[in-house]
Amino acid sequence: MQAHWKELLPVDRYTVRLGAVIQSFDLKIINFLYQPLIGPSACQLYMSLQLEAQGPTTDFTHHHLMVRTNCSLQSLFKDRKLLEAVGLLKVYKSKEGTVTHFIYDLVAPLSPAQFFTDGLLNIFLYNRVGQQEYARLKDWFKLKELPDHYDEVTVSFSDVFTSVNPSELVQHHDPASMEIAVKEFEDKHGEPRLTIDFDFDQLYRKLSDVIISREAFTAEIKEAITKLAFVYKMGPEQMGQIIQRAFLHTGEIDIEQLRKEVRNYYQIENGEQLPALSFRTQPEPLKEFSSTPPKDDYEHLIQWFESISPYELLETVGGGQPAAPDLKIVEEVLFDQKLNPGVVNVLLDYVMRTNDYRLIKGYVTKIAAQWGRKKVKTVREAMELAKSEHKQYQKWTEEKTKRPTQRSNTRRAKLPKWMEEGKQAKSEGQSAPDDKTLAERKQRLEEYLNNL
Repeated sequence: MQAHWKELLPVDRYTVRLGAVIQSFDLKIINFLYQPLIGPSACQLYMSLQLEAQGPTTDFTHHHLMVRTNCSLQSLFKDRKLLEAVGLLKVYKSKEGTVTHFIYDLVAPLSPAQFFTDGLLNIFLYNRVGQQEYARLKDWFKLKELPDHYDEVTVSFSDVFTSVNPSELVQHHDPASMEIAVKEFEDKHGEPRLTIDFDFDQLYRKLSDVIISREAFTAEIKEAITKLAFVYKMGPEQMGQIIQRAFLHTGEIDIEQLRKEVRNYYQIENGEQLPALSFRTQPEPLKEFSSTPPKDDYEHLIQWFESISPYELLETVGGGQPAAPDLKIVEEVLFDQKLNPGVVNVLLDYVMRTNDYRLIKGYVTKIAAQWGRKKVKTVREAMELAKSEHKQYQKWTEEKTKRPTQRSNTRRAKLPKWMEEGKQAKSEGQSAPDDKTLAERKQRLEEYLNNL
């Protein structure tokens, strides 16, 4: 994501359009199902835009929106991106000379039935609110089943209307109206609500030896594959193997069977835990070096913590695939303590390097809870707090060892090198992952650490 001021200015104008009628029930869905995913600020922006679309004037500057919502332009831009990401907003941009104009199309939320079978949003919600609250929400929004003694007696279209002769179609249909109607249907039903990249060309090459025609990959099938690949972090190679197995079961690409096969594959590889969805790296507004380059090695290290996920940090520092118990600790810190990924990276690096590369759950949780209470949001804040608290701990242990009755056998913890403030340190010698980017990041980190 680029810096907000490169994409949006207060003088830029916008017009709000309602792509569908937003009912009060839709707002309830947004409040209870979408808000845990995108936060209250993004939901409030959606509702503000919805009210503006119903007013006599629908063309405004973004400065007007900043004043009306009492939000900074950066916050509005972040919230807008969140609405786009979950399919609640479509954005169109036009630039003529120095005038930039946006059209914001508000999209109605998924129905509860669609949401809880979405394959992406529902899992995201599950990991945000936990099993108990997820089950409560699902039961609350579920359409109650009819008693057994009721039979459906609804009539069909053909029971009420007579067929139309071809001649009547030729005489009365309006081609322009038909084209609009078809386009509206395709916009509503034919394309994924969420834009996620997936390499289908590579997938097709993987399946070239299997008798699965391209026609089998309908828009609905492709959307399901894309979502499953995103949620379970699978590439075309893995997904191709799973599609083959699902196809052999039914002779077609059945979405439900595909979901079962993907879940089984994931559980075999990763245990029973569902995949956790969260911001994989530090949120863009909290990155110190998203648009400005770092000036020294210390700032390079901050940028490194900001740009990788906790999974990648464990992989880099530990020199291999993270253990399942370690990932569970990370997940609990991310979701229970609500720490940002960059802050979690600093915490993990500190704990591992001071405890012989082991993550001690109680120790991690205690520090995470303390940082959460202190509202640590940025990487720099986390690093400075860690250094400050460790100095206090060192001072306390040194004073304790000076007491006459106290034996001086306190073990001195090995610190992360970014805490040693100028002391020369030995290289950790960790083997980098195969990923080229991670290897470069690790090399830069080690060069910095070795030169302290």
